[in-house]
Amino acid sequence: MTTINPSTTPAVPAQTTAPAFKGKNKIVESLAKKIIPQKVLTPEEAFMEKVAGMSCAANTQDKAVLKEIVLRETLLGNLDFVKGINEYLANNAAKSVYKK
Repeated sequence: MTTINPSTTPAVPAQTTAPAFKGKNKIVESLAKKIIPQKVLTPEEAFMEKVAGMSCAANTQDKAVLKEIVLRETLLGNLDFVKGINEYLANNAAKSVYKK
């Protein structure tokens, strides 16, 4: 009479985290420069685009609409406009954190 021993498998950890890939931002930027047509603006035009982005973010109440605007402007290559939106949202988020 032979007996079969059950095989034991090692326990699988619930969630393992891998270290973040540090070069992803450089890869994304290089791909964005190849895919997205970069517009060459004077510093004054770039500032005006940034201000326009900030005012767009201030006037847009719906987050879904603002997300669509960011995607559209990014695809068109208006990155200064998007920088203005990001700056406005970051400043608003920082202000709301300290309000109590």
